[in-house]
Amino acid sequence: MTEDHAAERLRWALRYADWTEEDWKRVIWSDECSVEKSKDSRTVWVFRTAYEKWDKECIQTYKKGGEVKLMVWGCFWGPYRGTFVPLIVKSVDRFVYHDLLENLLPPVLQRVRETTGAEPIFMEDNSRVHKNGVVKEWHDAHGVEVMEWPPYSPDMNPIEHLWRRLKEKMQKMYPSIGDTKGGPERVRKRLAEVLPLVWDTLESEYLEDLWRSMPSRVCAVIAANGWYTKY
Repeated sequence: MTEDHAAERLRWALRYADWTEEDWKRVIWSDECSVEKSKDSRTVWVFRTAYEKWDKECIQTYKKGGEVKLMVWGCFWGPYRGTFVPLIVKSVDRFVYHDLLENLLPPVLQRVRETTGAEPIFMEDNSRVHKNGVVKEWHDAHGVEVMEWPPYSPDMNPIEHLWRRLKEKMQKMYPSIGDTKGGPERVRKRLAEVLPLVWDTLESEYLEDLWRSMPSRVCAVIAANGWYTKY
């Protein structure tokens, strides 16, 4: 992060410093995430002295490139889970993202109107895919209000915490998924099968805590003068 980035983050926080709960409740938080599953997902604890830090007996090695990865997209607002979808594609380009919005976002926008009685605001980060002209045209054509977003600010997007919760619950519910027979593609397909099931178990109370944390997040950015926060 640079001085300019911190200044932009501070401007963003000051802009939203006076927002009420009713304002934050209508924000749709969205993001893509890479879910990875290696062969051995156990946490390995090593007890050593400071002098043994780089001793070969105290280092857990792994095979580079051995993970199976699957991109997913999801969103939520208030205490409500929105659409969640595995993206079985080589990469998420502007066309994939445009089609995702076209097919998945309109029902979410309508649900926000029904549950909050207000017009929704859509949050997406500053990925080049999100800022592409064809995506902006889609937003304009559908009258979607997109939240201004500061650079280098995953700490301000509460869905980042939801991704961590999703991965933790997947590990508990499907601890042996990395052992699925049939090679990496079969494991990836299995991930695509189970992740929506795990998404459906995410607690509304947890989502409630996330969106209600926004005033505190904004205050943290202001207190840090735009720099890093605990979030």
